[in-house]
This record gives sequence, structure tokens and C-alpha cells, in this order.
Amino acid sequence: MAGRFVESLNLKKTCAEYRVGLWQCPQFLFLVMGAIIILAILVTYIVASRYEEPEIAALAVLVLTAILFAIGNLIVRAFEQVALSSRSKSEFISIMSHQLRSPLSAVKWQVDFLLADAQKRTQDAASVQKYLQTVYDQNERMIRSVNDLLEVNRIEDDDLVLRPSVFSILETTNKIAGEYKSFAAASNVNIEVSVAGLAPTLYADEERIRHVMEHLLDNAIRYSPKGGKVSINISVEGGKLVWKITDQGAGIPPKDQKRIFEKFFRSDHALRYQTEGSGVGLFIAKSIIKKSGGEVGFASSLDQGSMFWFTLPI
Repeated sequence: MAGRFVESLNLKKTCAEYRVGLWQCPQFLFLVMGAIIILAILVTYIVASRYEEPEIAALAVLVLTAILFAIGNLIVRAFEQVALSSRSKSEFISIMSHQLRSPLSAVKWQVDFLLADAQKRTQDAASVQKYLQTVYDQNERMIRSVNDLLEVNRIEDDDLVLRPSVFSILETTNKIAGEYKSFAAASNVNIEVSVAGLAPTLYADEERIRHVMEHLLDNAIRYSPKGGKVSINISVEGGKLVWKITDQGAGIPPKDQKRIFEKFFRSDHALRYQTEGSGVGLFIAKSIIKKSGGEVGFASSLDQGSMFWFTLPI
């Protein structure tokens, strides 16, 4: 009967739009609080009319007050969640406007050059290829941004589907390190991969684990100083794979460390070193690792570097 009443007030639909459960939904909690207040008044009246001892009535009032306090605390937390969602939406619009505007502008400029050249017939094949390569790179950048947003949406809807297979964590790590070699060389950063003992074989979603490693490596290179070193270490501890990546870069301020895995969060300190990024990479990485049965964490010292790690079942 209570469920029908909730549906009649359309609370389930409202709470679903907020992407929260009933016990995190402000409207439902207000309804519950109202019902408890009415109940409190009735119980207080009945207790006061049946018992002459004021202590019993006072005890009943205290118990109901404690319940009201707990419900009130839930309501405050629910409104905090709604406010956080609103802030995340604003941050999302701001970040994605910047992320998509830059590559779109670059593509426009290159196409303008090609169109002008088509009219004048002055550019050689090498110049045309250079412009087209820029268009391709910027298009890939936009595709990655959109894919990240789709991944965030899947995670929030609890619709992240893993397709596990058997693969070598060392082979995958070496492939990624090789692919990032030119990017690291452009920043004068050296990548080192080491293994403690035998590298284990995993049964996990290789594509998504690869995405996690790529993001961690990309961050390590971007925030490393010229001539710095990025170290990747693979080991087995307590029957689990431990994958660590250490850089000598910007580090993370203590005040930002508790928010580092939050969606759309980017440290002001990091923005001084690298302005690109949507702030969802670490959020996605943590969600993938946890969904795969592992854990993720980090240790960091300001201006001295960071060490990110994750574990996975072997």
C-alpha cells in the first residue's frame, strides 16, 4: 500500500531522475518526516493521556526526537548529493565545452587551409598530408572525449559490462609503453618497466584494463618534468597482481587528495602543468578496477611525484 502511495505521488520517477534511491531522495524523506511528525504527536498524546508519570511521556518524546533527527540528517545528506550533482553538471558543461572547442577549432583551421589550397593549387603533397594528419589527430581526441563520457554514463547507470579473457599483463604493459615511447621522448621522459619475479596471467577485460594503464601512463608523462623518469613495476603480493606506476612530477596537494578519484575533478595545482583533460580518467579507472574485483590507490608528495597502483585477482 505504501508503495502504491509513493507511485501515486510520482516519487519513484522523481528519484530516478535524480539517480538516487528512495532513502536518498529529498521528496521521499520529507514525506517520511511528515509521517513521523504526525505519529510523534499521536504517540505523545496517547502516552500522556494513559500514563500520569511525565517521565514516560518525556522518554517517548526523546525517542521520536532522535528518529526525527536521524531523518533530518538523511535529508541534509540527500540535498548535499543533489547539490553535488548540480555542481558536477556545471563542471561537465564547462570542461567539455573547452575539450571539444579546441579540437573543433583546429579541424576548422586545417580545413580552411586545405580549401584555400584547393583554389590556389600551391601546396605540395607533404603539406596536405600534414594538415590531414592534424585533422585526424584532433578527430581522435574528440572521439576519446565522447567515449569517456559514454563510459561515465555506463558506470553511473551500473551498466558497465566486462568481457574477460586470459592475457599477459607484462605483454600488455610493454605494448602500451612502446606506443607511448614517442610521446614520452617528445617530453624527454624515460619509461622503465620492471617485473618482480614472474609476471602473472590475468582473466579480466583486457581492453578496459589497458584503458586504465594508458590513462595512468599518460598522466605520469604529462606531469613529469623534462628529463624525468616514469617507472612501472609489476609484482605479486598476497596472491594478487600489483601494478604500480611512479613519476617525478607535480604531485597532488594534500587538500585535493581525497577528491582525486571524483568525477570531473581536476586539481588547481595540476592545471598549472597541463590544461588538457576532462577530469574523468581516474574516476573511470577506479570504477573499472573495482568492477574487476581489484583495488586502486595512490601516494603523492607535492612537487615530488606520485605513485598510483591497482591490484587484480590472478
